[in-house]
Order: sequence, then structure tokens, then C-alpha cells
Amino acid sequence: MPHFRTLLALLCISPLAWLSVASGAESAATSIDAVVQWNKTLLTIVRTPGAQPATVHPTRSFAIMHAAIYDAVNAIDGTHEPYLIRVEDVSRHASQEAAVAAAAHAVLSGLYPTFQVTLDAQLDQSLAQIPDGLSKAAGVSVGRAVGQAILTLRSDDGSAARPVPYVFGNAPRTMPRTPRLSPPSSPAARAQNRSRSAPRLAVSPRCLRRARPNAIRGPTCSPRLCSWTSRRGSISM
Repeated sequence: MPHFRTLLALLCISPLAWLSVASGAESAATSIDAVVQWNKTLLTIVRTPGAQPATVHPTRSFAIMHAAIYDAVNAIDGTHEPYLIRVEDVSRHASQEAAVAAAAHAVLSGLYPTFQVTLDAQLDQSLAQIPDGLSKAAGVSVGRAVGQAILTLRSDDGSAARPVPYVFGNAPRTMPRTPRLSPPSSPAARAQNRSRSAPRLAVSPRCLRRARPNAIRGPTCSPRLCSWTSRRGSISM
């Protein structure tokens, strides 16, 4: 009889357990879909002629957007260390999907203001799929705050520095002019000032430099975030 009661209890509980697991998996899948959609939106922008400054590589925009998405979702989920922004007093019930949309929208609106109408329409479409309520509002608030904070921290990362004039040539150790390196719309080499900007989400180059190869059985190099990431911020909601 005790075994029968245990089995009966499991049969009664199992559907609820599976429902909870399925609901969590569905939420995670929806959040991932939201990230993919905003990634596609940014791809469309950077592929638009004239949208991306010739001296700034598009990878900067992708890094900033995904850093904001990560910190916004992590502020709600709370399972990992933040990249740059730590948000205090965030409800665990806030919508992660809304946070993704708001963070991506805040970043891309700041980087590409001429696409504001397109980005606003994409935000409306993303939020329309989320039920209205406190959860949605909290997610939007977190995402927007994190996105704006990331933009502020990256505003002086050196990417806007005046490019060093580069003279193309055909002599040894010079780079000839090509459509890929210098499009007709710009006399400057593409992304030539990248060395002046702070690293994207990269490990410190010091960690990768070795006087000799690492021993096969010796300790390996542990990736470390560049020192620039020490400029973390905190937001109270």
C-alpha cells in the first residue's frame, strides 16, 4: 500500500512538473528568438550602404548590443557575473524577452539614430508578443536602463578618434588602394583606427603573449577580461 500511494503521488505530481519544465524551456526559447531577431535587425542596418561609418568596424555595434542584452537578462536571471552593469533590486519575475528588446533598441537607437523609425517599429513588434503587465514593464525598464548605461560607458572608447591619415601606394610595405579597403564614398581606409579603441568583449592581449610555446603538460593561460572592463557600473531599479 505505501508503494501504491507513492506511485499515485508521483503520477499526480509529474504532469505539473513537466508543465513547469516545458514552460521554462518555452520561455528560454522565446528569449533566444528575441536575441536572434535583434541580431538580424542589426545585420540589416550594417549592410545598408552608408549606415556604418567607414572608420568604425561593425563588430563594435554587435559587441555593445549583445553586452547590453546579456547584462539586462542577467540582471533578471541573476545566475552569472555581469559584464559591465550590475542592476540592483530587479524582480525575478520581470520579462526577459522585454528586457532583450528594450536593451537592443536602446543601443541601436543611440548608434544609428537615422533608423529610429525602423527600430521603434521593431520594438513595438517585439513587445506586442508579450502580455501587458508588471512583468513586461519591469523588463522594459531594466533593458532600457542597461542599454543606455552600456552606451555611456562605451561612448569614449576611442572608436570616434580621428583616423590617422594613411597614404596608399604600390611600393613595398605599403597597401594599394582597393574597393574593399577604401570604398569610393570614403578616402580613409576602413576601420583604420581600431587600434585606438578599447577592446570589444576580448581577453587581455598580455595573456596571449609568450616568450616560448606553453609546455604540453604545463599550466594553460586563463582568459582574463581586459582591464577596461573594470569600469563597471551599478543601477538601482
